[in-house]
Amino acid sequence: MPHSNPVTAWKTLRQGNERFVSGVSIHPSQGIADRAQLVDEQHPTAVLFGCGDSRVAAEIIFDQGLGDMFVVRTAGHVLDDAVLGSIEYAVQILDAPLIVVLGHDGCGAVKSTLDALDKGKVPDGFIRSIVERVAPSIMMGRKEGLTTVDELEGRHVV
Repeated sequence: MPHSNPVTAWKTLRQGNERFVSGVSIHPSQGIADRAQLVDEQHPTAVLFGCGDSRVAAEIIFDQGLGDMFVVRTAGHVLDDAVLGSIEYAVQILDAPLIVVLGHDGCGAVKSTLDALDKGKVPDGFIRSIVERVAPSIMMGRKEGLTTVDELEGRHVV
């Protein structure tokens, strides 16, 4: 994806997603020679912040190649200083003109949070941190009258 402005970058991502959905992905810039051209520098046209779910691979669903996107992923779209610093790095240092937040359905982090809230038992370990950061958006969604997992996932991403 050539370096561009936000409108062009978004159009390119949408076109790639349309190819993916239609089953006609072209898998651009994914070879060894393409990787070699990126050894010294990168110039991504978009920053994508998404869930760490292994079923949602950004370069595949947007039919993009190596170096096209700077992808930051965490379970449940959980924000912290490292995530914000990574996004800031891509925008300020790499000059990426577009930030995309990618949501998805079937989010395990949202389901785990719903389970923890409903059962009153927060998981141990570092998973607790994820649940604690997802919980406020779920509680706000419930306060707004949202009831389904899909609605609450949508609320959490926003």
